[in-house]
Amino acid sequence: MLGLDFNAGNSRACIVWPLLYMAGIFWLSSISGQGTANNGLSPLVWISPNFQNLLHLPLYGGLAWLWLWSLRDWVFNAVCRTRSALIVTMGYGLLDEWHQSFVPGRYSSLTDVSFNFIGAIMGVLAYNAWVSVNKGREPDEE
Repeated sequence: MLGLDFNAGNSRACIVWPLLYMAGIFWLSSISGQGTANNGLSPLVWISPNFQNLLHLPLYGGLAWLWLWSLRDWVFNAVCRTRSALIVTMGYGLLDEWHQSFVPGRYSSLTDVSFNFIGAIMGVLAYNAWVSVNKGREPDEE
């Protein structure tokens, strides 16, 4: 439609996917923590605060994975690509926690930042394991 092929292995347009993922994280972080018991549509109602903290691990792991995957046609050196993915993911994790400090009923914490960082590292390790097991093929190559 717009000339963007999001599924192509050599498409630079894949950069859109981690950006959309980040927009989703921003939306989740914007949900007010006030009066969630009265709002049955809020996902925060059904998830305990301790479990919410643990969800930072797969959330930011997924973001790091997406950045590694989408940067493969932008940054060809694997070490630079990994560093770039970690810097962007961890930077966004810090900004997201800062953003939450302005949302009514929400707060930022060093625990959340730590989980964001650990999740990002787990995502990088998972991505690299995927590539290693599949003999150097990227996740969308067959």
